[in-house]
Amino acid sequence: MRTRWSRLWVLLCGLLWAFAPAVQQPPAEKIEKRISPHLVLFQEISVNPPLAIQGVRITPARAVSFRSTLGNDVVNTDGALRGRELTSRMAWRHRAVAAINADFFDGGDPLGLCIVNGELVSEPFPGRPGVGWTATGQVVMGDPTLDADITRPDGAKHPLMGLNRVAKAEGDMVLFTSFYGATAQAAARGVAVALEVLPRPLRVGAQVQAIVREVREGNSAPIPPAGGVLIGTAGAADFLRALQPGERITLRIDLAGDGAARWRAVQEAVSGGPWLVRNGKPLAPNEMSGGFNLQSFIERRHPRTAVGRTAQGEIIWITVDGRQPQSQGASLSELAQIMARYGAVEAINLDGGGSSTLVVRNLVVNSPSDGVERPVSNAWLVYDDAQRPLLPRSTDYRIEPHQASLKVGEQIRFRLMRGDQPISTWEAVWGTVSIGFVDQWGRFRALRAGRGVVSVYVDGQWLHAPVEVIGDAPATNGNASGGS
Repeated sequence: MRTRWSRLWVLLCGLLWAFAPAVQQPPAEKIEKRISPHLVLFQEISVNPPLAIQGVRITPARAVSFRSTLGNDVVNTDGALRGRELTSRMAWRHRAVAAINADFFDGGDPLGLCIVNGELVSEPFPGRPGVGWTATGQVVMGDPTLDADITRPDGAKHPLMGLNRVAKAEGDMVLFTSFYGATAQAAARGVAVALEVLPRPLRVGAQVQAIVREVREGNSAPIPPAGGVLIGTAGAADFLRALQPGERITLRIDLAGDGAARWRAVQEAVSGGPWLVRNGKPLAPNEMSGGFNLQSFIERRHPRTAVGRTAQGEIIWITVDGRQPQSQGASLSELAQIMARYGAVEAINLDGGGSSTLVVRNLVVNSPSDGVERPVSNAWLVYDDAQRPLLPRSTDYRIEPHQASLKVGEQIRFRLMRGDQPISTWEAVWGTVSIGFVDQWGRFRALRAGRGVVSVYVDGQWLHAPVEVIGDAPATNGNASGGS
């Protein structure tokens, strides 16, 4: 009898399990804050799986503008950073409301299309898309190619293959301007031609003339402040060797393919890749191109940065934290789904990994996976002139607690106070870096041992609470390379 009841009990439990409703996962927490008349900061936090998404939704308007900026405003500098700079510092220097990291890079060189203040600074990387902003406030997205050449006085032409990057050894031809830095460089010996009276800016679609100042053998040459340098290697060096000082050459700078004519009106542009969403459709991994063939890059979960455009013309910036306990990151397919869920009909991936950084009101609002903010080659800034300059209206703000000491893995809630009254979190922007993650409710999670601060922006001013974290940092996986 006991055996029979035991069997019946097992059968009943099995039936109850089979027909029981699925265990409901806790819904993602979603926070939205209007940080200026046309910009909304949003955050989405999930527990299972752990995922932290931060972004900015930007509504185009006459008052809204974008800026592409290089680290330290040049491609290359002396020193270990070689022209790279923190996204937060670029935002601070240029007084932007918000900023996001942009292209993959080699040293300080953005590895793709970059347009700054109307000038083509870096040529497109084949197959990798970019996003641009016109003077009339239109968003342009596409993956054009460089279409440029040089004409000697005798009518001979040679393709121009690059702008403001180290010339390669295999018959390369590169034009350097003051955007590059002080000295033009090549990876192999060739011919360098110094140019003077080079008209600027070198816009997409431009055809200009310049005067040859000097022709020299070698792999470097100083860049004249009001001119430029052409460096050719191998066969391209022979083309330049025929020039004489005082001669005029013609340079034609343009883009071809994928709506190239639209890029002639673009004032600012950055790039990345691959495409995530096209014509409203999230792309599958086998549809993603642009030279990204590593399975680990496409299919594994990493920190990510992306930019997209909605059907209504809004621009969406997104960072997905990764390689940390509070956020596992996203594969490129998952990132495409996230961008589509936020309404993007076109979207591209930007540089990710430790580079992924979102800055709002001079605060880093995501959690960079390196534990510190990584210097990058360029960033994408946004302004909203409809936001009037704010002067602090109160000096009676404070953070509670005013300081904290936690162990790795512990959490604490910070609150913003004015006098004895708590201030709504909708009025404040929270940020931190290096020691942990703070969400836009002011909840801080200790991730790494060390000393740092939790900061908050409110009413035109910033307040800070010192935080000490004790203990061993949890192990994370993934690489820390310059691209992902």
